[in-house]
Amino acid sequence: MKNRLSNDQLKNVMNQLYLYLIKQGANQETAKDIVQEAVCKLLIHLESIDTDKYKSWLFKVAINLYYDYCRKNKKSQYVVVEDYLITNERLIEEMMIAKENQLLVRRILQKVSPTFKQLLLLKYELDWSYKQIAEYVDMKPEAVKTYLARARKTFKEMYRRECNEKNE
Repeated sequence: MKNRLSNDQLKNVMNQLYLYLIKQGANQETAKDIVQEAVCKLLIHLESIDTDKYKSWLFKVAINLYYDYCRKNKKSQYVVVEDYLITNERLIEEMMIAKENQLLVRRILQKVSPTFKQLLLLKYELDWSYKQIAEYVDMKPEAVKTYLARARKTFKEMYRRECNEKNE
């Protein structure tokens, strides 16, 4: 690497990666293990990775490790949402509505194609630019925009369907 990777930068990327793995469906312990293994691989290959691309490289390695883990276990990992006790009834009601919406979004994300899910999470959870996503998934930025538009459309249709089924 031409420029040195700082500890703060690495910690920030590790946190993003951890949250991304959780959103993909990994449990907390699995996500921690995968992040640790991916960072170890990064440190081994640090000299051969371009400074601008270490983040994409790390994410790609971690996702491949997670897919390997899923293939070995042949089961989906589901996130357990922790319950918090709040004394104010209005806050409890708001929290329950937010929790229900989060679960609905997660359920829909599990139903969309893995490519769409990955693109939506990279764009809206991690706030990556089209260029960053394009580098990560080896596509042109224009293709990423097209696929994201399709992913958003599919997600919205599925969300509306779920909401309509709920209200009936």
